[in-house]
Order: sequence, then C-alpha cells, then structure tokens
Amino acid sequence: MNSKNIVNGALMVAVAVIMVLIGSYVPPLFFILFFVSVPVSVVIIRSNSLLYGILTTALIFLATFLFTDIITASIVAGLSAIGIAMGYLVKSGSTPQNVVVETGAISLLGFVGVLYALKLFGINVIKSILDDYQQIGKQILDIYKNSPDAAYIRSMISYTLESLKELMPSIFVIMIALIVLVNYMLLSRIMAKEGKVKKLPPFMFWRMPYMTGWIFIGALLYQYFVNSSVVASNLLLLLSIGFTVSGLSYVKYFMTKRFNVNSLISDVVLVALFMFPITFSLMTLLGVIDTSMNLRRFT
Repeated sequence: MNSKNIVNGALMVAVAVIMVLIGSYVPPLFFILFFVSVPVSVVIIRSNSLLYGILTTALIFLATFLFTDIITASIVAGLSAIGIAMGYLVKSGSTPQNVVVETGAISLLGFVGVLYALKLFGINVIKSILDDYQQIGKQILDIYKNSPDAAYIRSMISYTLESLKELMPSIFVIMIALIVLVNYMLLSRIMAKEGKVKKLPPFMFWRMPYMTGWIFIGALLYQYFVNSSVVASNLLLLLSIGFTVSGLSYVKYFMTKRFNVNSLISDVVLVALFMFPITFSLMTLLGVIDTSMNLRRFT
C-alpha cells in the first residue's frame, strides 16, 4: 500500500469521525453528519482505488460505534456507502450530472434493501417513524383538547398523518436526492484546486427533461379524472419539486442575464419564492412552461 494514500486515508477517517461527533453531540449542528460521505469520496479519488474507500468506511463505522451507538454507526455506514459510489463514479470519468443521478439511484436501491433487511429482523423503520409522528399528534391534541378548535386540529393532524403515510416513498427519494446533490457540490468545491472533480452546471441552467412535462400532465389527469392512487400522488410530488427547482432556476437566469442582479440578492429572492405556497405554485407552473418551451431562448 502507498504510504501517501494511507496517510490521506487516516486523515479523512479523523475528519469523518470529528464530523460524526459534532453531528451527534451538538444538536444545532446535526446536519454535519450527512456530509460524512465526502471524506470517503476524497480518499477514493486521491488514491484512485476503491479499496481505500472501503477500508476508510470500515474504520469510520468502527470508530462511530465506539464513540456513539450501533444505530448511529449504521447510519454513518450508509452515508459512507454514498461516498464510495460517488468516488467510484468520479474516478471512472462520469459527468457531474451522471455521477449525481447514478449515485442517487444506487443509494435509493441500497436504502430500500436496508429497509427490507431490517424488516426481516422485525424492525419496521417506516412504522416507527409514523408512530413517532402519531405520538406527537396526540401530544398536540392533549394541549388543545379544551380549545373550541379541537375538532379542526384533530382533523388537520389526521389528514397530515395520512398524507405523510401515503407520500413517504417520495419523501425518502427527495431526502436521498438532496443528500447526494449537496455532498457532490461540497466535494467538487473541496477538490476544485486538484481539478479531479468537475462542478455541476450553474444553478441558472438547471432544467427538467422535456419528457417529464408530459409525465406530470398525465399523472395529474389520472389523479383527478380516473383514480387517486398512491403512485400518482408520489409521482406528482416528486415532479412538482423538480419543476419548482426548474422554475427557480429560470428566475435566477432571468435576474442575472436581464438585470444583472447580484448573486446574493437573487438567492434571497429564490428562497422567498420557495417558502410561500402561492409563489411555490407559481414556480412549479413556470417550471412546467420552461420545460416545454425552454424560456431561456427568449430571454
């Protein structure tokens, strides 16, 4: 084994363990835990070997288990596996878009496999999550049980729980996609000086594939005129998020190219547009239009 690669691997293990400890024991910074895959990818890319990434993951798992617990260690191992896939695809010369999409697909398949494996041992993760939310709902109802709006609050909580249960698959997909995307963006920024990881196209050029517009319209028509199904509901949520991002991307393009708006100001505007229900819906519609017409041609 190359001594330089061993030193780099040991350094990345130390960085990952520090990230795990901060994410586990400093609640406001829990999100740092989701970037554990980056050090693993760095090891694979710098060493040009998948073996170093696997060994790094094993050491991170053992260290996490010693300092925390088996559940946290298992989560970290899963996140590290994302790093292995991402590092391998980057090393193989895949384009940034393909790295993100393929890593997301591999991660989703792995996640589903883990859920089924845990279910064989009597651990139903989805049921546990839903039970936790149901318990939270009961606690809220206890607070407002003497309120004149108690019936309305009970109905709202019931509807929210049913929606959560129905849309759980798409929520998991969105969560995994977001983790992979943010990790790749961080990885490309860290490795920028070495030139081994290409950056994704600027956000203002992001656009949904043309075919997804027809899929969205078909799912929408089926949902409202044929039958309300779980598959259609999850598909609509996923595509709605995608088209909203596409709509925000066009707004970013429009503000930058037409009015030369400062990047920070335009980002604040995008966050505001995403946060409010009305503007969120308008961005979804704009995304659908942009997908079908490519509005950037007319800007």
